[in-house]
Amino acid sequence: MQKGIDAFTIAEVAAEAGVHETSIYRRWGTKHALARDACLQHAEVALAMPDTGSLRSDLVALLERLTAILVSPEGRALLALSVSQHPHVIEARQSFWQRRLGLIRTVFDKAMSRGEFPRHADPMHVVETLIAPLYFRALITGESLENWPTNEMIDRALTAYGARTGEQRGAGDHRSRGRDMTAKEQKRRSEPKA
Repeated sequence: MQKGIDAFTIAEVAAEAGVHETSIYRRWGTKHALARDACLQHAEVALAMPDTGSLRSDLVALLERLTAILVSPEGRALLALSVSQHPHVIEARQSFWQRRLGLIRTVFDKAMSRGEFPRHADPMHVVETLIAPLYFRALITGESLENWPTNEMIDRALTAYGARTGEQRGAGDHRSRGRDMTAKEQKRRSEPKA
């Protein structure tokens, strides 16, 4: 895969794996089917869902992992498959993204239970907002992803969707406690003294 999808051969893969070429052909049929499965398997492992205890840090970890994949040789092969219109590739791609997006939803479900993300907002809008620019650079403009302002983009997206980071939640809780104490103090002071 280091040489790209069009340059590698089944014979090379068979030699490296220590199996006969017919074994690979029997299992995958074509080198493009082999490449598709290898790339998707690599992405499944490399794009494991984070669980840091904070939505913001989960998103930072997720985008850093995605960026690392996109700039790798396997990621470049995956990008080539992303634009393929072969029916078996389209089906595999859709299945892959359905699984990935389902796992990403669990990250947001946990964030909602912690009060970090509003229940009325659609998490997939945030995800699309964050990953689309990476794919745009990788597939369209060819610009580097190395200096992409991941943290700034995440902060903008979370603010736009009314999400609260752990730090903001803590500050909000503190302000709320302060208001409660002030109200109690005012009530105590207004009561007639015995």
